[in-house]
Amino acid sequence: MDKNPKISVITPTVRPDGVEIIRKCLNRQDFDDFEWIVASPFEYKECDLWLKDPPKREDDFWNLCKSWNQAYAHAKGDLILNVQDKIWFPQDTLSRFWFHFENNPKALVGAIGHQYSGHDEHGKPINIVWADPRWRGDISFQEVAPSEMEMTMCSVPKKAVWDCGGIDEAYDKGPGAQEKEMCFRLRELGYQFFIDHTIEYRAEQHPRLTKDWDDKYRTVITPLFVRHMIELGRKERTLNVGNLLKYL
Repeated sequence: MDKNPKISVITPTVRPDGVEIIRKCLNRQDFDDFEWIVASPFEYKECDLWLKDPPKREDDFWNLCKSWNQAYAHAKGDLILNVQDKIWFPQDTLSRFWFHFENNPKALVGAIGHQYSGHDEHGKPINIVWADPRWRGDISFQEVAPSEMEMTMCSVPKKAVWDCGGIDEAYDKGPGAQEKEMCFRLRELGYQFFIDHTIEYRAEQHPRLTKDWDDKYRTVITPLFVRHMIELGRKERTLNVGNLLKYL
């Protein structure tokens, strides 16, 4: 690629069976000015850049936050699109996110996604088993609070991740809330948050990675998040956690 792409699609994953559906959806996009970065413990050659997961610390639950930050640091696009594994999305998805970025370069935009139990002969998930509680049938585009943002499929301006220093890697000690905490810091920096209810992704239903998922969220992540929100309200929380430069 001679010039930097407009969009960097980022997929952190630990599931070898979860990336092929992403590759197929990306290959049929009507917007082709993008790169695809996969961060995983296993080598994957069908992307533009594969990054091996950074090592876990001794008390880490996982290394998702470090994987995200490593990918953010290497992203060349002006817009980053977070795309989780095991999801299907239509061919105009990237062009829709780029449209929003061109209209508001300080906007983070999330999509809506339900979960499904099977798929058709083309790989499109069918048989809905769980509905995204954020979905509003009578609204197409909606400004929301930072707490409504989910990185399953969400666009983030590259400038935003550098302005805030990425995701706080303390959240690798348990599952969840890491992107919401980042978004609350970004709100203080003047960024806005939206959900486009017309952008749909379909997620293949899959179980929790570990049996202690909910317990770790309750005992580790919830107290950490509450403390950070209190510090943010008191202006004691740094807005730039500075986690990106170390990956370059």
